[in-house]
Amino acid sequence: MLSGATPLLCVVTQALVESIPASMIPIPSFNTELPFSIFDAYNRAFLLCSIVPPVVLSSPAAGASGSPWALVLSSLVLANGGFFLANLFSLLQPTPLAVSTPPELLPYGWTATDLWSAPLVAALYATLTHTQPFWADVHAVLVGLVGGAVDAGGLAKVEPLDAETARAACALVLTGLLVARTARTFGVSFKNGIAEKIKTN
Repeated sequence: MLSGATPLLCVVTQALVESIPASMIPIPSFNTELPFSIFDAYNRAFLLCSIVPPVVLSSPAAGASGSPWALVLSSLVLANGGFFLANLFSLLQPTPLAVSTPPELLPYGWTATDLWSAPLVAALYATLTHTQPFWADVHAVLVGLVGGAVDAGGLAKVEPLDAETARAACALVLTGLLVARTARTFGVSFKNGIAEKIKTN
């Protein structure tokens, strides 16, 4: 027998959402979106560093578990698939469901920070932790390029970071990217603010 608790929870939640007066819903601005950007960065860092790599590495297909492309593409799909489907079927619009072109497929859609930051951060985490042999080589080459000690083969001997430190670094990178996206979206210009302060002093 099925429980009625889940449908009841959905009905009550929907009723609560509908009963909120419009005056209580804040207008999106930099100040209201900034905390969400930081929260989003930490959640995405957890997804991209703690969930995606183990899923790829535990794949029964040897080709997938050892492939750097599988890791990068999995992070792209897992981090952006929900948004893609929500936009594809207009789930966030106050209109009936309709198929529409997601913003990611429109001109310059690939420039969306949400889209490319997931593979970038997954690759950064894999590089720092040597998740796969390819990423260990990438780490060694990068350290060699910035002047680290290299061996006769031209590769640096680099120890991988522990998972927590690498995840923290990825969270900081994502926080910077998403805060910059929020600032760009809401037209915050830090240079103008500094210029105005200099003029008034």
